Amino acid sequence: MRRSARAKSVRPGEARRDPDGQRLFAAEAAYAESMLKSAMGDGRGCIEALERALDAAPTYAPALLSLGSVEYQRRRPTRGRRLFLSLLDLPEQTTDLVQIIDEAGDFLIQCGRYDHGLELFRRAAARFPRAAFHSGLACCAGHEGRHEEALAASRAALALEPDDPKLVNDLGFCLYGAGLLDEAQGVLERAVAMDPSDPLAAENVRLCSRELRARRASAGRPVTPSLLQADGDKTRLG
Repeated sequence: MRRSARAKSVRPGEARRDPDGQRLFAAEAAYAESMLKSAMGDGRGCIEALERALDAAPTYAPALLSLGSVEYQRRRPTRGRRLFLSLLDLPEQTTDLVQIIDEAGDFLIQCGRYDHGLELFRRAAARFPRAAFHSGLACCAGHEGRHEEALAASRAALALEPDDPKLVNDLGFCLYGAGLLDEAQGVLERAVAMDPSDPLAAENVRLCSRELRARRASAGRPVTPSLLQADGDKTRLG
């Protein structure tokens, strides 16, 4: 079960004087109990504690993330989606909000719910100018066959962090997915040049180079060797 950083604690004395602080204190206590129950292998107890946390403070972001993840695992995606999307309605000053939303999106990618991830990242990218949200949007859009949207999101991410080789690799793979192999090869080779230690970028450039050579050969065009040609037949990582 994925966990995020906890919100700042409220001292017991402050909680007694402040109803909102009292509710937050109760939510934090229940959330801490859920982590303990999870560590002990008590799934039911963990869920009950998370429910109590949200009963006490319905906008407590760590519990929204954790219970949303649990609901997907319990094959209750409708409620899981609702809990995740509610994160986008929280105030910007919510502790660790951007990180928690990104973790929710990563969870959806990992469990293959690209349709729900697409919805989450679209809204997140529209609200927060973060490269991570545009990158997540590009990933989900690509898996959903929305290649133009994936390319636009990938370019937006790279515009925010132009020196990140992983984002360069992401753009290259989006171009590959859209069938723009010549452009994809150049971008992927640039990603490898920026970070030669990244195995994913190296595999992607090999994959693209192999398909580009096959396409040119079938069309009877001269084959221009790639800067990084594959020595073997490998598939893309990740």
